[in-house]
Amino acid sequence: MASNYATHPMNFAKLIYAVKKTYIQVTTSIAFYPIIISMGLFALAMVTTYLDRISVGSSLINKVPFLKIDNANTARDLLSSLLTGLISLVTFTFAMVMIVLTQVTTSFSPRLLPDLLNRKGSQVVLGTIIGTIGFIIVVLSNVRTMSAGPKVPLLSVAISMYLGFACLIAFIYFIHKISNEVQIGNILSTIYHTTRYVLDRELDSGSYHEDWKEDEEFYLVKAWDSGYFDTITSKEFMKVSRKKGLKLRVLVHQGTYLLKGEPFLKVNKPLNEETQQILEENVIFRHQETIKENYFYSFKHLTEIAVKALSPGINDPGTAMHAIDYLLDLLCRLQELRGQKVVTHKDGTASIIYAPVPFEKIFYLCTSSIRAYSSQDVAVQAKLIDLIAKVSKRDKEDKHKPLLEKELSSIEEASAQDMKSQEDIAFIKTLVQQAREKYMSHEPSERREK
Repeated sequence: MASNYATHPMNFAKLIYAVKKTYIQVTTSIAFYPIIISMGLFALAMVTTYLDRISVGSSLINKVPFLKIDNANTARDLLSSLLTGLISLVTFTFAMVMIVLTQVTTSFSPRLLPDLLNRKGSQVVLGTIIGTIGFIIVVLSNVRTMSAGPKVPLLSVAISMYLGFACLIAFIYFIHKISNEVQIGNILSTIYHTTRYVLDRELDSGSYHEDWKEDEEFYLVKAWDSGYFDTITSKEFMKVSRKKGLKLRVLVHQGTYLLKGEPFLKVNKPLNEETQQILEENVIFRHQETIKENYFYSFKHLTEIAVKALSPGINDPGTAMHAIDYLLDLLCRLQELRGQKVVTHKDGTASIIYAPVPFEKIFYLCTSSIRAYSSQDVAVQAKLIDLIAKVSKRDKEDKHKPLLEKELSSIEEASAQDMKSQEDIAFIKTLVQQAREKYMSHEPSERREK
């Protein structure tokens, strides 16, 4: 009995965790809205069929006689034509979605797929078409087969016609939307504006502290499973932590892959079954990279797009420079997030203490990856030098100056090795020297005066 009692809380925690994880996966799936809309239209078909059966539908249609189709053969032909056309339409729509996803994967980055699949517009279009097909099938099956009421379900047939028009409008919208979404400029712009919104929200939150200290003793918690640390359900955890007096310190950054048994968290109370259960219920591991939940992914996505554009198969330095411009703005905003994020209760006591923002790591991974693939391209190298110089200008306290200086030296060294033209090498050296003199050679006091 004792052993059953001991294992029960852990099993319950795993169940709650599985439910939360499944909920996130379902709500972000491409099939979520199509299923909801299809079920709604199927329910509407049941309602309209019932109204036609009790002759309420016919009394409503009689008030608008131009919508009245009371001939069974005409109604069957109309519904059959609509059904055939919509089945072809949904096939074409799915084919276009697959083509777009394949193109994005091969030309840009496979990491962009989750964000594209989460777009509600395409899901609503698919749901409307599929739901209308189900609606028409129900209506078609009731022509000349209803046990009571008229032989033709007048209200249902009229609604079928309007749903058919709605599907055509939705398809036109889908063509417009999908043709815009596949353009790399719009993909980059969407990533940038989404990340900018999240970073601005973080900057305005007042949750970041450079010197946050806790006097309590914290106890190490190791990862109970392998996977990518995605997020913590803050609201749910804060409710429990307030009652139990729990404080959670996160040792790794969001998006980090953890092995089972690897140091992961620290809590201010000795780990027991109840605390372990709370952690397993509120710490989510997931394999999708969603920018709205983890803005670090955006830097990875923009870098991958730039690197892919610089590959010999794509050879599109313009896209790479476009991505670098967006990275410049986002890195400057990220640089303003100083210290670590602390989620607090209303009384100011900490609930969740996140790891410090890894600006230097993100900056280095972005610039070094692009540098490695653009060492022979003067224009892209010039963009990178401009990025480093402007980020350095925003570094008021010279916290990252050694890293920025090393990156400038690396660009200068790579260009000297890989560029064949001495004129190009001299041009890059001049840009590097100008960046050092203009932005990186001033004292912090001088920079603040400017």
